[in-house]
Amino acid sequence: MIINKEDIRDSLSVIPELPGCYTYRDKEGVVIYVGKAKNLRKRIASYFQKNHADRKVRALIHSFETIEYMVVNTELDALLLENNLIKQYQPQYNVLLKEGDLYPHICVKNEPFPRVFTTFKIIDDGSKYFGPYPDKGMAWTLIRLFQRVFKFRTCSLKLNQEDIDKGKFRVCLKYHINRCNAPCEGYISEEEYNGQIEQAVEILKGNISNVKATLTERMTSASEALDFERAIEIQQVIEELSHYQAKSTIISEVIGNALVVSGAQDLDAHYINYLEIHNGNIIAGRTLEFKKRMTEGEEEDEDFISTAIVRLLEESKYKVRELILERPPTFGDFSHLTITIPKRGEKRKVLDLSRQNVEQYVKDKNRQTEKMNPEQRNTQILRELMTAVGLPKLPYHVESFDNSNIQGTDAVASCVVFKGAKPSKKDYRLYNIRGVSGPDDYASMHEVVTRRYSRLIEEGESLPDLIVTDGGKGQMGVVKAALKELNLEIPVMGLAKDSKHNTNQVLYGDPPQVVGIMQRSQVFYLLERIQNEVHRFAINFHRNKRSKRQTHSVLDDIPGIGPVYKKRLIAAFKSVKNIQSASLEELQTAIGQVKGAAVHQYFNKEQK
Repeated sequence: MIINKEDIRDSLSVIPELPGCYTYRDKEGVVIYVGKAKNLRKRIASYFQKNHADRKVRALIHSFETIEYMVVNTELDALLLENNLIKQYQPQYNVLLKEGDLYPHICVKNEPFPRVFTTFKIIDDGSKYFGPYPDKGMAWTLIRLFQRVFKFRTCSLKLNQEDIDKGKFRVCLKYHINRCNAPCEGYISEEEYNGQIEQAVEILKGNISNVKATLTERMTSASEALDFERAIEIQQVIEELSHYQAKSTIISEVIGNALVVSGAQDLDAHYINYLEIHNGNIIAGRTLEFKKRMTEGEEEDEDFISTAIVRLLEESKYKVRELILERPPTFGDFSHLTITIPKRGEKRKVLDLSRQNVEQYVKDKNRQTEKMNPEQRNTQILRELMTAVGLPKLPYHVESFDNSNIQGTDAVASCVVFKGAKPSKKDYRLYNIRGVSGPDDYASMHEVVTRRYSRLIEEGESLPDLIVTDGGKGQMGVVKAALKELNLEIPVMGLAKDSKHNTNQVLYGDPPQVVGIMQRSQVFYLLERIQNEVHRFAINFHRNKRSKRQTHSVLDDIPGIGPVYKKRLIAAFKSVKNIQSASLEELQTAIGQVKGAAVHQYFNKEQK
């Protein structure tokens, strides 16, 4: 989701409360800051809800033009993605905001038998630097990992092969506690030592799979040599490397250089999310929005995704070897690439992450539009419904019906009204079913639809633009028959449910056909809301009616006897049977002459 600077305060409530990473970009679109958060909304909002004393934070807020965010599954995923994005973009404010407490780098020193250590200074001396590491603990974890696995030297001795051969150096305590291979006395050759350095560099680059394979071989060899202590130590290292990978969608050992693409669309725009993966690491990810300019239906979503893939491949700085997609591209020459449509596994996870982000983008964009102009957003949803179904006009006024009864008793029906995609509760109506005996939903629906629209015609009220039935083809047929008897032509739509009672089909037409409306779209959410509302309204009315019947007493039918006198009678006689058999004098003593006479007369008439 992209939030412009001028809209930031109005858009904070739209940002999801999910873990993820966010990027600040300047007017030229250059990334100037990357951050992570376990709660994106709270973290981003913290920049704008108080006056910051730190001038560097104020400078960042002054310099940025847009904020983008990407959701992930866990806090650790957010940390790993932040690290990858910082390596990729090298944003200036990630250094400025940590002045005096910089993110550490890991240095592989340019020297014979190189040392590997953390540093806050980068010196141009030919050494290799990796980082920065936003989580200092991760940098130190890697250093400790190298010390246990490879036992690199930590001393500052100026080693060279000539002095080593002359025996000018002596081993230190690190060698005796098995934390150094003692290159100073030639206990490890420079060639073997440099080979271990190369493995460490591969780990720092994120290429962990080969290193794990090598370590596994070492573990097996140690075990076969009965050096179980060493084997267990290597096993623990392998587990730590696996934990570093986090088994997440951010670092994967089965994905090399790939482009992951998913798409979505609404009436106005196409949306493309892409994740760029290099050496198993997600190094970039964005959702792009492209306004539709063609006539409706001229370009399908799949065609647009193919067009977007061509563009993304041209702009990629890395050599992409694989496309990970939801469906095969419809055109374009991608014969030089591996195209994967994953159903499970790590590639499916990373595709799901892309899908999650494009859906989150559309959802947040709709929420932002609705927040800033709710009427416009609702009108857009209704236009999408009209287009998807093929309605003759915008369904501004929608009505829906539902029945409720238990084995035919206390049969009721409800009618809810939505105007402008919002409930119009003053127009809701409740009906007691009069002319139907037994549990006959179709007959009940026919009765209530006939009563509803006969009344509207009689009173000269406006008729709905669409009727939504809480049922399938049968309910639709009954509603259409009732309308035909009244000489009315109102479009009728049906919502059918699956075996788990979840709405899964939208029906329309004559004969009714399934309409292709995405279940995660705003249009589907509106229809589902209408269905839930009419069902809730009918159930509540039925429960209230049934409750009143179950608590009804014969005393309620006596004229002039209200709740107070009923309570006094029960207190005096304990039961209706005793009240019925009481004498006139006993009744008058309990509740007075007039009320007592009324009760006595009522039961005497009953007996006659």
